[in-house]
Amino acid sequence: MPYLSLTISSRIEEKLKKLESLRPLPSAAVQKLKEQFEIEMTYNSNAIEGNSLTLKETYLVIHEGLAINGKPLKDHLEAKDHHDALTFLYDLIGNQTQSTISEHLIREIHSLVVKKTEEEFAGKYRTSNVFIGGDGHTPPDASLVPGEMKNLMTWFTNSKKKINLIELSALLHHKLVYIHPFFDGNGRTARLVMNITLMRAGYPLVVILKNDRKKY
Repeated sequence: MPYLSLTISSRIEEKLKKLESLRPLPSAAVQKLKEQFEIEMTYNSNAIEGNSLTLKETYLVIHEGLAINGKPLKDHLEAKDHHDALTFLYDLIGNQTQSTISEHLIREIHSLVVKKTEEEFAGKYRTSNVFIGGDGHTPPDASLVPGEMKNLMTWFTNSKKKINLIELSALLHHKLVYIHPFFDGNGRTARLVMNITLMRAGYPLVVILKNDRKKY
């Protein structure tokens, strides 16, 4: 059963067709849009998880290399890590020979997301149980994570030709966060992974806004 209403699905398809009709965009415009989206994605994705940097401060940390007075070092490192992960994502999308989403790729993205803040656990599945504050969901036992991730990849492979692409990417995101395979960085990783299927199909980078956190 489709999750998207026909109205929403039609609107999204119309917007993609309009974007495709404008392509190829001038290279200078593409670069400027890419930089803007990278900052907005980094700011919002980190802010959803509690990072205190503002949008402007995120820009200054990433593009000017500035340290923001009164803000934790961890928040600076998270901004730089997320930007590195986004750079990797764009390179991945630009390389048409790259294979589909896999456990290895998810772990590689996670290792970039927490490279400077959780180096010991970067790219590694959690080895103990975790609890999510303010959420009624308890992630699977740590011993089940490897099997759950294999099942997720099997589901993804089997569903690619059966489910609307947008629904597929959203469900992949949801299922990944539900498993919560890593100690930290699950949300940021899932939002990046979600974008792989969409961007490969021609959609621009999808940014979930901090202001929409409750709905999200």
